Amino acid sequence: MPVAISTYSVKCALRPYLGSDMVDGTPIAEEAAHALRSYAPYKDTLEDLARRVGQALFDVLYSTLGPRMILRLDSGEMARIHMDELPDVADAVLGVMFEGMTVYSVSYQTLKDYSLRTGSLSAMRVLYQKYDDFQSADEKALMARIIRDNHPRERYMTWLKDEA
Repeated sequence: MPVAISTYSVKCALRPYLGSDMVDGTPIAEEAAHALRSYAPYKDTLEDLARRVGQALFDVLYSTLGPRMILRLDSGEMARIHMDELPDVADAVLGVMFEGMTVYSVSYQTLKDYSLRTGSLSAMRVLYQKYDDFQSADEKALMARIIRDNHPRERYMTWLKDEA
């Protein structure tokens, strides 16, 4: 499952959560991209990778912001990053890798298993958008319902349309 990981793509994934000042002014995207590039499916699980990405994010955030963890978002709003938000940010970073995976049965099964174990929105997004040949319309509708019931609308509104 080798996937080319661009730092630019990681920056795009991080920017909504951390703002351009943090993303462009620190090595946070480079550190997160490095963590993604270190993934070896023969020895790592996606859960292991998510932890490494989360740790890389925390390390840069803490060393840059200190214990208060307050940053400026692109809206100009000051926001405090809470520890319980880091898994969602790490999941967005993992989405960069998921998006680049070749569409075939092993990738489908890997993403499906991971999304079932963890509730990963990024894994479900890629399954929903790219793996039509591997799932029935009923499975896809169920996934859409799970997403709507468990995630804030602003996290999926650009790619999962409202039910008619």
